Amino acid sequence: MTKDKNIQSDITYQFTMSVRHKYFEMIKSGQKDIELRAYDDKRKKVKIGDKFLLFDAENTDEYIICEVLNMHVAPDFENLFKKIDIKRSGFQNIDELMNIITKFVSREELNREHVVGMEIKRIR
Repeated sequence: MTKDKNIQSDITYQFTMSVRHKYFEMIKSGQKDIELRAYDDKRKKVKIGDKFLLFDAENTDEYIICEVLNMHVAPDFENLFKKIDIKRSGFQNIDELMNIITKFVSREELNREHVVGMEIKRIR
């Protein structure tokens, strides 16, 4: 459990993540409820029910608290989108997703790791 001296003292969370401003606003407003990530060592520790601090990557003073409702793991995004609706992740199609995600994660890493769609709910 983590508490940060700059965050309200009554908030307890298991981990932190940041997302680009556009996706932060979509999660904040409820338009996006699945966060996509490589299923790396950090994400393998995440459990259903965990709470986390989600920062706006472009303004770290902006944050919300979310809870993990489900973890959808697949070998790749094509298989992941057989389990979940891609639009819930803030993307219209897999081409749009790959154009964005490969700016942050190499294709080699994506081929090495499984991927996860973290189903989340804003709780504060």
